[in-house]
Amino acid sequence: MRAQSPSWMKLLRSVSAFSLLPFAFLACRQAPKQAAAPVQQTEMRTIDNTDPRPVVLEPPPMLRDEAPPPKPIGQPWETPEPVHLTPEDEKVRAELPFAPAMALDPTDGSKISILAHTPTTEYRGHIYYFSSEKNKQIFTANPEQYAKGLFKGL
Repeated sequence: MRAQSPSWMKLLRSVSAFSLLPFAFLACRQAPKQAAAPVQQTEMRTIDNTDPRPVVLEPPPMLRDEAPPPKPIGQPWETPEPVHLTPEDEKVRAELPFAPAMALDPTDGSKISILAHTPTTEYRGHIYYFSSEKNKQIFTANPEQYAKGLFKGL
């Protein structure tokens, strides 16, 4: 078996040499690359040999279109309704230890404007405000779950 190995290798070398022959032929036939044109040396510009007049620049291009209008704050179909405060609302807001009279509903995280008829409950010395009676009922059913401050970071 060792005697056949060298003849097998010779055959493989000759086949690979003949398969590379066309590529070598094509590579030799290509025209030699010309050297790049020599770069002309330009005279160094100094304060003494430059024109003292300022260079006239072209004006910047004029914008043809205007910018798009700003995006609306709410949805197009939503119109913000002003909050009309009753005397009772003013009294409740005046008694609050904080301003503005805004709170977060602990059950769904919605922002609430505190009014006289806003549902509230007290739990462990804290007053909680709700956006609806349903949210108040959900909170009172399991206050520990919501008193942890699920929406505290909002």
